[in-house]
Amino acid sequence: MKKTKLKLKKSVYLIIGIIIILVGSCIIGVKVYKDMKYKETNEYKLLEAGYTKEEIKILEQNFSEEEIGSLANASKDEFLLELLQDEYFIKDNLNRYTAYHNEFLNDSARLVVAKINANTDYNYYTHDIDTDISKDYLMIVNKYYHLGEDYEPDDLVTISNQYYYGDGHQIREVVYDAFIDMWNQARNDDIYLIINSSYRNYQNQQEVYDYYKDTRGTTYADSIAARAGYSEHQTGLALDIFSTEYTTTSNFKNSPAHLWLKENAYKYGFIQRYQENTEDITGFAEEAWHYRYVGVEVATYLHEHDITFDEYYAYFIA
Repeated sequence: MKKTKLKLKKSVYLIIGIIIILVGSCIIGVKVYKDMKYKETNEYKLLEAGYTKEEIKILEQNFSEEEIGSLANASKDEFLLELLQDEYFIKDNLNRYTAYHNEFLNDSARLVVAKINANTDYNYYTHDIDTDISKDYLMIVNKYYHLGEDYEPDDLVTISNQYYYGDGHQIREVVYDAFIDMWNQARNDDIYLIINSSYRNYQNQQEVYDYYKDTRGTTYADSIAARAGYSEHQTGLALDIFSTEYTTTSNFKNSPAHLWLKENAYKYGFIQRYQENTEDITGFAEEAWHYRYVGVEVATYLHEHDITFDEYYAYFIA
C-alpha cells in the first residue's frame, strides 16, 4: 500500500514537473517570440540606430509608419531631427530642405528652413507666383511673388506735405492713419519723421529699377531695388521713412530716428522689411528706411520672434 502511494506521489511530482517545464518553456518561448517580433519593429531599429525615445516620438508626429520604416533602415539623421524641431518646419518642403542641405552643408537647420520657406532655392524672378491680393495688407510681394502691371489699390489717399517731402504722393488709407499715429508719438519723443517715398505704380517702379540698372548694372539694381511688379511700393503698404535731421540712406541707420523706429514701429503695425543679415532670406540688402505695414498683431509677432515677413507668410498665410 505504501509502495503504491509512493509511486502515485512520484507520478504526481513527475507530472507537475513536466507541467512546470512546459509552462516555463511556453513563457520563455513567448518571450523569445515577443523579443524577435520587437526587433522587427521600427522603434527597435530606431533605438539601435541611436535615436532616443523622445526623438522617436518627434518622428512619429511628423511621418507615416511607412516613412518611419525607411528612416529605421538608415543611419540616424541628426539634421532631420534639427529640421523637425524648428518652429517653422513645413513638411511639404522636406525634400527641398534636404536637397539644399546636401549642397550647403554649413548652413544651420534654422537657416535652411528660413531660406527654403522663402523660396530662395529658386533663382530670383524665375519662380513666378501671382500675389494673392485677397490677403489685403498681409499680401506678399518680393522676388517670387508679383503684382500685375495694372494693379492699383482702391483706397489710396494723398499724403500731407506735413509728413512728406513734396506734394501729390499717396499711400493706402490704413497705412496713412497708422503712420500719423506713429508720427505723433515720435514727435512727443522729439523725433521728427518724414516720408521720402510711398506708393509707386508699375511704371514708376520700372523707372526706379532702370535708373539703378543703367547707372550701376543689373546685379546692383537687383540688390537695391525690385523689378516692376515685384515692388512692395506698388501695394501701397510700404513707406521709405527718414527724419528731418537724417535724410539719406547713408546716415539714417545709426540715427536716433531709426533707433526709435526699431523699438516702436511694430506698435503701429510697421516692420523694417529688409533688416541686417537677412538678405539671404528677403533677397534685399538691409534698408533701415523701408517700412512695411502688416498690422499690429503680425508686426508684434515678427518683432518678438525675430523672423522676416517672408518666413511668416510661408508658415502662417500661404
